[in-house]
Amino acid sequence: MKIGFIGTGNIASAVVEGLCTAEPRPERIVLSPRNAEKAAALAAQFTEAEVATDNQGVVDACDWVMLAVRPPVAQEVLSALRFRPGQTIVSLIAAVSLDELKALVAPADTIIRAVPLPAVANHVGPTAIFPAHAEVEALFNRIGVAVAVDDEYRYNALCAVTATAAAQYALLGRMADWLAAKGVDGQDAARYLAAMGQALAADAAAKIDHGFDVLIDEVSTPGGMNEQILKTFREAGWFEPLEPALEAILDRHEGKA
Repeated sequence: MKIGFIGTGNIASAVVEGLCTAEPRPERIVLSPRNAEKAAALAAQFTEAEVATDNQGVVDACDWVMLAVRPPVAQEVLSALRFRPGQTIVSLIAAVSLDELKALVAPADTIIRAVPLPAVANHVGPTAIFPAHAEVEALFNRIGVAVAVDDEYRYNALCAVTATAAAQYALLGRMADWLAAKGVDGQDAARYLAAMGQALAADAAAKIDHGFDVLIDEVSTPGGMNEQILKTFREAGWFEPLEPALEAILDRHEGKA
């Protein structure tokens, strides 16, 4: 399979790295020269990757084309390209709807939206997909966990929760600061908390069929310390801002803000 990338930013680079270190490896990856430094670095790192002379060269060379430009320039970049029938177009562009994409990449008519996280470079993390497409799901399952939905509103909701990553890192950062104030070496604190986050994620992945309430109950011994922290947060309304924050992000994905 020949896969082209229009745009070579952080997400595209993560997908390329993930695909080129997973099995089976892609036959060929053709990179946009838009970010020349990153494209050249990927081509130097992976024998499957090469840099095209321009964006049209990517489209001409590949049956699958991944769109990874920034939303503000999507219209300008994509409208200048000539796609063809039979191509599979996978858009990694946030907040550009399926209907908008159809107009920009016609006459190509197989168009999928996907939102991977940077961790797919290491073959972990979710990728939301809309609409469901067996081959696209299989591709992203090589480098993480593909979750497909058949409704764009639900897809945008999945995209919205990815915006909590910075807040989750901020929580870890505050705990690291607290540990440092107690005399723990900063690097040790960071390593400890990163490993704790990894352990919680692994446990959730292994047991998620039972639901998060079961996971909470497993670690919350009555009268225990986990229960105490959770109770403190709940009584302080610590979780209350989450839903309005997510609704605001969903509005942005839906073009309402």
